[in-house]
Amino acid sequence: MAEAFDWTTVVDYTRRVPVDPPLTQYELPGITEEMHKDVPVAVVPLWHAVVTGRLAFPADDRATLRTAQARLDRALAEIERVYPLQPGGLFVQVAYGTPYFRERFPTSLTDEFMPKSVMPGSEGEWALVDSIRFPMDPPDLLLEQNDICLHFKSDYRHHIEDVIDALFSPGDHRLNGIPAQGVFIGDLVTVTSTRRGFAGRSMPKLVGEHLGIAGADRIPDGAMLFLGFTSSHVHGLAAGNLASFETLPGFTDQLPGSYFAHGTAMHLSHIALDLERWYAFTPRERLHRMFHPRRTETEEVLSPDQSPATTTFKEERDGDAARYRLVGHNEQMQFLSRVETDTVTAYGEKVERGTAFFLRQDFDTVENPFGFSVDEPVSPEPRAGVHFVGLGPCSQHYELMRREMDSPDLKERHGLPDENLGFTDVLTTTHRQNYLLPPRAHRSFPLAEVLVS
Repeated sequence: MAEAFDWTTVVDYTRRVPVDPPLTQYELPGITEEMHKDVPVAVVPLWHAVVTGRLAFPADDRATLRTAQARLDRALAEIERVYPLQPGGLFVQVAYGTPYFRERFPTSLTDEFMPKSVMPGSEGEWALVDSIRFPMDPPDLLLEQNDICLHFKSDYRHHIEDVIDALFSPGDHRLNGIPAQGVFIGDLVTVTSTRRGFAGRSMPKLVGEHLGIAGADRIPDGAMLFLGFTSSHVHGLAAGNLASFETLPGFTDQLPGSYFAHGTAMHLSHIALDLERWYAFTPRERLHRMFHPRRTETEEVLSPDQSPATTTFKEERDGDAARYRLVGHNEQMQFLSRVETDTVTAYGEKVERGTAFFLRQDFDTVENPFGFSVDEPVSPEPRAGVHFVGLGPCSQHYELMRREMDSPDLKERHGLPDENLGFTDVLTTTHRQNYLLPPRAHRSFPLAEVLVS
């Protein structure tokens, strides 16, 4: 039998578009910036998809897990030879839930390798913990237990769809017209959901109006979010490797040479949005609920300055609650998502007070709640929402931030009505799960190679 021809060498995009892959999975080479009235905004990939799954082989089958690691590694390498690592090509991020680590590895191994929190009150816990419920969550919120999650991003939707088909559907597939040789892993993973969406300027209004979603006609032209503002302020997102386990002191025990260094704790949730309720507020009221009640920007400013100097710390937030009986969404969490003092990272880099170290990669959706799910019915009725993807130094840190979105302490202390707690009152979270996003070097079934037969 003739040896299979490696079609991916016909056009090797890794040579045509030279990119030094980052050590993290979450840094995105080739992302450009544009200015919105002197405020820098990242131009993120237009199309997104998330696929979640459970491993389709027994938890004690270590041989298959090691084989799976090699196969996924080859599949991702083939994909990246076809699609350059840039917005015009494709980004793939692979993360793993607590069931993967808890059920497939002995305690002795996870004790040695898993990143652990050093935050007060959670010292010694894994830096990845199961997601929890928060005060304003609905009673039917589902806390998911998937093994694996893949997040795809590209300026071209068909790149994403072709890769998902090649990975999870048997049969012959082509990637950019090239036969896919060794990409299929559908026998290893049972897909539990597919979640799709977008992250472009004016897209929420255009898509929402086209689908007849109530309230979409009120979305300002140019807005990246259904709620009418910009999602990807450069100064509102962690730069470089600031979101990693080891980079900032005080979060985990990881060091630059640790197995999971350059990895991060990832949160994934689906949130439905009540546009009619949100746009019943005036533009000024929406501005104050999105940011804080001291903001004075006019209605046409969709990207208010988010530089470190604008950061609201806890004292200012508490003052706003007392004076205005209202706190904005950003100020609810900025004192936790930005460094409180000038800081030096584990890599010797100086970080200015007020610099963001939490990274969002969320995207808009009209799914209800997903495009596909094995665990529940999905509705064909479109609904405005967001698939939220957040990355930070540990799950415990995310829990603190998310609790502040509901602000139960401020609510009780100052008698704040729900509608004055940021915009949480117009959100309905339907699904939630925490994941560990490994470094790029260990993105394919981490720890499988150190298992003893």
